[in-house]
Amino acid sequence: MKPAAAAALLALAASQAATAACSRELQVGVSDLGYSAFLRDGRIQGVVPDLLDELARRSGCKLTMRYMPRARVQLEFEQGGIDMLTSAMRAADRDRVGHFLPYAYTELDLVAATAQVPQSLKALAAKPELKLGIVRGVRLGEALEARVAPLLASRQAEYSPDFNNLAAKLVAGRVQAGIFPNMIHARLRREGQLPAGAVVVDLPEAGTEPIGLYLHRANVLEEDVRQLQAQLALLRREGWLQQLYARYVGEAEARRLFRNEAVR
Repeated sequence: MKPAAAAALLALAASQAATAACSRELQVGVSDLGYSAFLRDGRIQGVVPDLLDELARRSGCKLTMRYMPRARVQLEFEQGGIDMLTSAMRAADRDRVGHFLPYAYTELDLVAATAQVPQSLKALAAKPELKLGIVRGVRLGEALEARVAPLLASRQAEYSPDFNNLAAKLVAGRVQAGIFPNMIHARLRREGQLPAGAVVVDLPEAGTEPIGLYLHRANVLEEDVRQLQAQLALLRREGWLQQLYARYVGEAEARRLFRNEAVR
């Protein structure tokens, strides 16, 4: 099938899906994750709330956000207390619980207090005087997990409960580098929460990873999953999602994140 015909069929399917709302209101877990989601003046703002608003507008589904710490969001989703997990990397244990609907990408970077910190985790491991910080409960992907595991075992790496705490450790010199998703370190830098001389290292061990929504298999009907999936696919094809990211992190960073989107 020609690309134009395929796009037309996709648009038609999405249009038809949008004529009926979801079977019920869906509860969505949202956490403070940099520009992905944050509280400002008592309102939840960021990429995820904007995406959920657009999904609700196009599909007619009612998507109610519940703002809570990331660890609680993940626990509530696993236990069926919420219907949707957002800003999620794909993982086998999550696949057992939910349907994965990708919508964008994430890049995990090394944020170092100074430019003298090594440019890879392999090089950092050779300098035991340097300590690495990571946030508990954040998925790193297989390649990074393999590099971080021995650092945790040797206590050259340590956990933080959240990214604000990890940023504070960098400023205080308790760790010399930390692993942050790009959406988070971009906001922390803009708000002055990172060390003045902090540098961002594009880790060779980390690639661009798809992120998406997880819809709970036991809670969400198949027809609702198909409807939201069709709308997400249309938003990606239109380039709407890349434009959304660009509003928060700039055109250059959005192009870096979506550099593989054109060849899907």
